[in-house]
Amino acid sequence: METKKPIETLAAEVIEALKQMNYAYNTVCGIRASFSRICAFARKRNVRYFSEDLGQEYLREKYGCTTNYYLEPFPRKAKQAIRSIRLLGDYQLHGIVIRRIVKRKGYVKPPQFEEILTAYEKECETNEYSMRGMRGRLQRLFFFVDYLELRNVIKVDDITPDIISNYVISICPKHEKSIASILTTLRVFLRFLYLHGFTERDLSLAVPKPTRYRYPAVPSTWEPTEVKRMLDAIDRGSPRGKRDMPFFFLLRSWACGLATSKL
Repeated sequence: METKKPIETLAAEVIEALKQMNYAYNTVCGIRASFSRICAFARKRNVRYFSEDLGQEYLREKYGCTTNYYLEPFPRKAKQAIRSIRLLGDYQLHGIVIRRIVKRKGYVKPPQFEEILTAYEKECETNEYSMRGMRGRLQRLFFFVDYLELRNVIKVDDITPDIISNYVISICPKHEKSIASILTTLRVFLRFLYLHGFTERDLSLAVPKPTRYRYPAVPSTWEPTEVKRMLDAIDRGSPRGKRDMPFFFLLRSWACGLATSKL
């Protein structure tokens, strides 16, 4: 089992990886300064190694937030710190710097995957996907291809369920809102590779299917007057009330439609 590296060593390796990936000089300097603050925080607590708990504790104490930015607001000044914590965690877990999913024009396909990606693009055209839908699929797929290249995967036959699992682990905390579409794109691509003989086994079966949470249906036993009383009870001046207002507007529309149907 590989021994953990001290947080200072881990931070130095991340900085070197960022340089090799041609990150902007100012970006590297900003992250280096952020790492220095995190390392100083660890030294004060006599903590030698980085951990997710240490990162969360640092963010809570210094910025009053965590990395769960989908579940809670965070101050703008914490953005660099959150990014730094993610970089350290990703590098410690995967040994690479994982790029964020961003839309990029003029994507250059890695030579080892160019033929397969071109074949997949033609498959999408044959299936008459819309230009917008095809563009979205390819953007999500290119991020997975970049991950494979960072893991030194030379050909698609080298993809394993473990690599797929580690990829999913790396993106889940950062892309909760779009994780379902990302995994669907990956599953379809891997099935394409198997059906067209590029891989010997169907790796699409290794892609997890995330649970989708939906609001429960409005009970049909509620009367319009009951719905109105619920709406009137909402404190629209509170942050929680403002957050929940879109749902209550839908509820009101449903109540109005039900009242009309009973006339």
